[in-house]
Amino acid sequence: MFQTVQQTEPLHSLFPFTPLCGSFCTNGAATTSKQSANFRQSGLVAIYLGKYSVFLQKGLLTSHWSCSSSPAFKWLWKSSCQNKHKVFFWLLLKDRLSTRNLLRRKTMVLDSYECELCNSRQEKTLEHLFLSCPYATACWNLIDLYIDPHDSIFEAIDSFKRQLHTSISLDIIILLCWAIWTSRNDVIFQNNRVSLSSTRAAFKKELTLLLHCVKSKHKACLEEWINSFGSCVYLA
Repeated sequence: MFQTVQQTEPLHSLFPFTPLCGSFCTNGAATTSKQSANFRQSGLVAIYLGKYSVFLQKGLLTSHWSCSSSPAFKWLWKSSCQNKHKVFFWLLLKDRLSTRNLLRRKTMVLDSYECELCNSRQEKTLEHLFLSCPYATACWNLIDLYIDPHDSIFEAIDSFKRQLHTSISLDIIILLCWAIWTSRNDVIFQNNRVSLSSTRAAFKKELTLLLHCVKSKHKACLEEWINSFGSCVYLA
């Protein structure tokens, strides 16, 4: 279903925290990025309110909201991951994931803003959840990646890519971040116990599914990497 609204102010000011991931439409049909831009300038915006879909809104997400020179944004859209993973990682890079720190910045009142994955009693910022949290560190150690405690998210991604030194390095980084995020969600919403083995299993499952999406020239590399990862010894 579509709803047409009169745009009275810039679109990004109407959605300051979460990007609009649906497709801009005219006459019920999806448009190109150029057509969407022209349609926005006319003062009318059609917002897709039905089933969520991404359709790889690369032009919309990168040109209208990111405005960043970090190469991570360019690498992201060239990865072979599913669209849900790409949008998730775009939100991560923009610090728009609903961490407890972001909820506090939105003035949402919670019983606690501390990380639920560790006992450090630190506020769960983006950097803490994916880098400095002992649980996150243990997850990165599963694939033998070193984390500099002083690195930002972008510096850590650059470092991980250098350490992995493979054509599918960003896909691996995205999927392990996804596994950490979904494990965090399971702890909060499903009352699951924190388990490194379950995060590892979720990560390997996503890697296996990636075999159906990755380019044929990278498939052998991915298969070799999965087999090598599967033989690693880990703590439950």
